[in-house]
Amino acid sequence: MNKSYSLSRGLKRGLLALLCGLNAAAHETDNFFLPLETELADVGEFLEAVHTSALETAVARVNQDIETALKLRNESARLSRLQGLHDPQALVDAFMNQFGHPMFEDSQFESSLNGDWAKRQFPGRAATHQDLKMNFSAHVPLDLRRWMMLTQSRTVKAYGVYFGTDKLVHFHRLGADYFAMFHSLKTRGLTDEVAYRQVIRHFAEDGILSEQALFGTMSTGVYSNADLAVNHLGFKFFRNFTENVVLKGQPHEPLLARSGLFWRLNRQVRPRSGWFAAFISDHWNEALNPNLYQSSMRPGIRKMLQSRASSIVEFYTRKDGRPDDPAYFDRLARELSTCDGEPYGHSGRFDEVMTIGNTCIPALGGAEIVPAE
Repeated sequence: MNKSYSLSRGLKRGLLALLCGLNAAAHETDNFFLPLETELADVGEFLEAVHTSALETAVARVNQDIETALKLRNESARLSRLQGLHDPQALVDAFMNQFGHPMFEDSQFESSLNGDWAKRQFPGRAATHQDLKMNFSAHVPLDLRRWMMLTQSRTVKAYGVYFGTDKLVHFHRLGADYFAMFHSLKTRGLTDEVAYRQVIRHFAEDGILSEQALFGTMSTGVYSNADLAVNHLGFKFFRNFTENVVLKGQPHEPLLARSGLFWRLNRQVRPRSGWFAAFISDHWNEALNPNLYQSSMRPGIRKMLQSRASSIVEFYTRKDGRPDDPAYFDRLARELSTCDGEPYGHSGRFDEVMTIGNTCIPALGGAEIVPAE
């Protein structure tokens, strides 16, 4: 790869990351206040079918390019082209080319789940839910960032986990950017551990394109631990194309495999096999893996959580079947600060995040609530 190509590719990825970050930052979500009476449909199998189809198409496209490369008469050119097509990055690029622009990906997903087919598929159940009030109300009136909250993402349920549709943008776009940076650093000779530490630092803290800046705190006042967790799981997804990965404590074989000079889907990648469920966990849920809010927002968020505490606690204990125990939610928030023991850029400021355990449940018992300042 020559230097000019590297710079061009890096610039394109940077611009795409900027668009993705601005879009995802604007599309915050509320996973606390969810409907008690309406049953949300589980769209896990739908997501699995979409990702299975996208992998099939990616493999077909790369294999078609391999067939074309094999026809090259110049041996040096043929071998160079095949080397590029046998690089995992070729598969990642072919996969990503099938998804819409990052500015619209989550809204397109929402539209598909609110269409007629979804009503037929999920009779009597809603496929999405949205509430705008919490994040919009938390900003002081003169803070212009509050108006970005009017385009919040809707909440969906997949494999029993509730999360915002913005997380799919993070899973795809940021996950692919993590992989590209990691892959580039590895080709320069860095070890896996050192390369990934640099990736985490870059997207969590360093520079303008990080969760600390335009991807989160600077643009919305929200440092989303869940966004960073999903970025990490997206990275694991793309790495799992050709490598073994550990998810939820279990090893998982590569999603794709070589068959001679060509690629194929591995045996577990098929609809309704449950393979995609391994990538979705409570890390995606911003009520269970809570955000770190800027100090100016915390009083408003706290007030809103306390005013809605009864519904929030009832939903997560009665409908979602979790213990009515403050210690459980606080412990869970700490457990979700890593993925399988791997760091992903969590803020680590547990004394400042507002959980169901330290904010909502105490509000019901009349206990004094210690401000998370």
